[in-house]
Amino acid sequence: MQVNWTPLRLAEKTGGAGYGETALSVEDRIKAEFPELKANNKPSVVWLCDISDDKTMKKLDGTIFRNENVGLALKRFNCYRVNVLDMPEGKLKDKYMHKKRLPAFYFFDPAAKPVAKIEGRRAKSLSSFSRYMEKLWTASFTMKLKDYQKKMKDILDRYDKVEGRQIVLDKEKARLEKRPNPAKKRKLEAQEAKLRAQKKKIEEDEQAIFDACTLRPEFLPHGDQNAE
Repeated sequence: MQVNWTPLRLAEKTGGAGYGETALSVEDRIKAEFPELKANNKPSVVWLCDISDDKTMKKLDGTIFRNENVGLALKRFNCYRVNVLDMPEGKLKDKYMHKKRLPAFYFFDPAAKPVAKIEGRRAKSLSSFSRYMEKLWTASFTMKLKDYQKKMKDILDRYDKVEGRQIVLDKEKARLEKRPNPAKKRKLEAQEAKLRAQKKKIEEDEQAIFDACTLRPEFLPHGDQNAE
């Protein structure tokens, strides 16, 4: 399963035009990203990495980010990736660049409050990442993570079945182009319409799971309802 990471820079402009940039800590950058509590806020995971370190990048991709349980959970998080090489020069960059600190994952609740941090060797461990990810999930959402993952795996299974039928249907349509058959064409069109309806129903059911995955009351502005 693919995790979609949004690039994030730990920097802010200093002064007006022609001035430089100042490095920001992970905590200050996330606080700036979410300055106030809103009903559609999400928990956040910030991944600090050195993208030139191919070995570590491939290891994380193979052991953590391709894990189905991790991928499903992170669908409900803000996922940010910081390339520390892109930070303004200074002590903060030197701190984050330390070989014992990379890679690193920072976990923030929907109010942008730090929940946990793992660095170095522990950050390369699927069990460590999963443990802190579940801790953040439990602190943020009313639905249990295991219940959410079970529901979403059923959605994925349904998608796979529909996609498999679509592949078979596309092959039959290709054969039909070589040897036209009006009756067969009508039959395939009916099957395709049925598949479209099934895909739409799966999408609706998936959205219903997301909608039911509500934030805990303490992360809702007073008087607001939880909504995406």
